[in-house]
Amino acid sequence: MRPLIASAALAALVSGFACTPLLAQAQKQPEAPKTAPVKNNPAVAADKIKAGLKALDDKKFEEALKLFNEAFAAGNADGAFYLGRMVELGVGVQGDFDKARILYLAASEKGSAKAMNRLGLMHYRGEKVLQDYKVAQELMCKAADLGDADAAFNCAGLFAEGKGVPKDMDKAIHWYAKAADAGHIGALNALGFAYRDGIGVKSDLAKSQSYFEKAAAKGNPIGLFELGAMFELGKPVARDLAKAHLYYNLAAARQHPGASLAIQRISSQMSTADIASAQDKARAWKASE
Repeated sequence: MRPLIASAALAALVSGFACTPLLAQAQKQPEAPKTAPVKNNPAVAADKIKAGLKALDDKKFEEALKLFNEAFAAGNADGAFYLGRMVELGVGVQGDFDKARILYLAASEKGSAKAMNRLGLMHYRGEKVLQDYKVAQELMCKAADLGDADAAFNCAGLFAEGKGVPKDMDKAIHWYAKAADAGHIGALNALGFAYRDGIGVKSDLAKSQSYFEKAAAKGNPIGLFELGAMFELGKPVARDLAKAHLYYNLAAARQHPGASLAIQRISSQMSTADIASAQDKARAWKASE
């Protein structure tokens, strides 16, 4: 979620968090917030999370805060996570990292994988906590075990780098694959590079192409650029400068740092008609998501 600007109508909310008991407690005391016992209702809680996210997209901040708080009270730990994100980023309320961390702790204690991953990142980076790769690994990989794709990607990176755990490329590839199966773009690209260069796996250019294609289909500039390079080099596909131009052009439009130079390089080898055709295809191209 990107930070959004609070409207004047939310002035009271920004100063006091009056409509959200969970946020109010985070403001008043340095401990994980608690709510009055309520009967868990997973279906209702999930609906409130979905509605809260829509309210955020619609910039209905007060409604989003209310819905996320109700979701937490109904048993969905991610309600506190999303409240924490709003507080951390200053979305509809005054930004406050310390209060956000309290909400993340509350969410994590109730089993929110998203909150575990965020807390893990805090320890990985040393964001107002001790930088501690071991704690970061425990939190991120636990969240990965719970099925969070971002956490699986981060857990994979820790095994790949040997931070918090001994370096283990087999485990890194395992977690990258889990994240990629969930459509995580970073993991798709990581596996594309791994199979291209034989890092932790046997080199397999066809598999590398497949992963980059999936990332490219989502409009990712890295995936698009790497596909362009494959068509320019003719590995593992037949050399096709028109297709290389298409993918480099799409990558350049998405600010890949090497794409503009690549376009100029191959344009000098192409006919005017082929360049025009590639440009037409670029204008018509749509990402899948």
